[in-house]
Amino acid sequence: MRHKFVIFPFTAIVGQKLIKKALLINAMDPTIGGVLVKGDKGTGKSTVVRALADLLPKIKIVSGCPFNCHPEDLKLMCKSCQELYEKDGHLPWIEGKMEIVDMPLSATEDMVIGTINIKKALEKAIKVLEPGILARANRNILYIDEVNLLDDHLVNILLDSAAMGINIVEREGISLYHPSRFILVGTMNPEEGELRPQILDRFGLSVEVKALHSKEDRLKVIEHRREFDSDPWKFEKKFNEEQLSLKESIVNARAILPQVSIPRELLEKIVEITASLRIRTHRADIVMEKTARALSALDGRNYVTEKDIKEAALLALPHRMRQQPFEKEEKLTKEKIETILQSKTKEEVFDFDKDSNIKKNILDINTAVSSQGKDFPKTEGEKGCYIKARESKNPKSIAIDATIRKTIKETGKLKILPEHLMEKIRAGKGKTLYIILLDSSSSMRAERKIRFAKTLTWLLLRQSYKKKNKVSLVTFREDNAQILAPPTTDFIKIEEALEKLPTGGKTPLTLALFEAFKIANKETKALPTIILISDGKCNVFIKNNLEEDIKFLSASAININLVAVNTEIRNRSIGVLEDIAKTFNGSHFYLEDVL
Repeated sequence: MRHKFVIFPFTAIVGQKLIKKALLINAMDPTIGGVLVKGDKGTGKSTVVRALADLLPKIKIVSGCPFNCHPEDLKLMCKSCQELYEKDGHLPWIEGKMEIVDMPLSATEDMVIGTINIKKALEKAIKVLEPGILARANRNILYIDEVNLLDDHLVNILLDSAAMGINIVEREGISLYHPSRFILVGTMNPEEGELRPQILDRFGLSVEVKALHSKEDRLKVIEHRREFDSDPWKFEKKFNEEQLSLKESIVNARAILPQVSIPRELLEKIVEITASLRIRTHRADIVMEKTARALSALDGRNYVTEKDIKEAALLALPHRMRQQPFEKEEKLTKEKIETILQSKTKEEVFDFDKDSNIKKNILDINTAVSSQGKDFPKTEGEKGCYIKARESKNPKSIAIDATIRKTIKETGKLKILPEHLMEKIRAGKGKTLYIILLDSSSSMRAERKIRFAKTLTWLLLRQSYKKKNKVSLVTFREDNAQILAPPTTDFIKIEEALEKLPTGGKTPLTLALFEAFKIANKETKALPTIILISDGKCNVFIKNNLEEDIKFLSASAININLVAVNTEIRNRSIGVLEDIAKTFNGSHFYLEDVL
């Protein structure tokens, strides 16, 4: 038996990624404050909103409660349900689909918030609330079409309830309240008038919906609509798998959301964006933080990235940028946000711990450590112990014994010819050069990664000093790499530079590697080892992208050992340093395993 009414599937809607994402974000966290959808008529605003309700998972509702209370969560119960739950320990419940509650433009205040039944209050001395639209909307979707035509005082009431999660009814000296957590969606056609800036700010997110420009997309819209009108049940079945997959993602995201963390560094970026755009409300910062966390949960992550911050800005800030009457409206674009984030940031200097110890010796790379404590790689040269001989047309040092043996073996007599000459091979104690590449960009401020990185650098310097090895220190931030110390054994100079090293700016990781390779290639008498300490968040390139840069650098990495120390913890690493270490046949360590 077929059900009577079929909703156009959410996953069948062509394009309109921003509005779909904004709606899903509010489904994750209704406290964000809803979404305002601006757009011309006929662009699918109502369709996508109604499709959301059909997509969302079913909810548990207290049986018989007019406020759709949650049967297990005290925070989502009215006073009567709380009292019954505390008394009996459980509440009867049913499972139902989320609904769309429409707000009529002719609604009155009593219709919206409800009213108190004065007759029963006087006759029976009991408080009885006659539920309004906000009661029905609790834990559902409240949809206001043409929100710009609704009375301002009603819009304020709705937005207050959406923000607080509670509806308070006060009449004739009597006060009652009930939970009012709903996904607020308002749509409007800007041609019919704008909302006041004060009301605009109360909406958590805002998106602008436009007609699709691509010929292929517009054709797909026609085809989908024709299929749906012809046989809605068949069309619904066609997208059933995609619908179930997205529904599962929503369930998982809701479970992840409470565990999502956002580091202070990214909170600073939120404030940096809002301050740069001269937005005069703190609600923008709060909504951006909540939106970024919801985006990460939707992506299946329990941590926020810079990409989440950028997406959150595009959803939470456009409607807040125009703050004064008659002020020219300014469009917010990805490029503008990127420019703000890449602009020169405030520099900070972090201290470090000089009393720590390295748990794992990352310097023990292809070297034979002598009893004297110094790293002595075996190298060939004119000096050192004579260990064997080899053929040579122009020997620098003739191995007489080997030459005589070869002559007698080949001729049977002692008559030395030029082709019999053998050269001595000597093995000496070569020098070791450690080139430390230290990432001091803005991303290293997160969770004080730079402090740990500086500590490790100091410990490596101290270890090298004891073993009398040469060290070079290169730091990278902003748009280039800086050689703080060329190859030297003067560790006091390097220590001073390390203590005063500031952080901030972009991450030119591949540029720093290129600089290190140049230093290594100049030191022909030393065995160079490059120690890269970074979180791998490269965003400044030699060519066009990381892949092209690595290919370019591969030609410069000859006879160079590489050690990558990742300042991200194991389950948060983005994989860049692991790939670099693999490309250059190097070693990779996580900082948590080293310090």
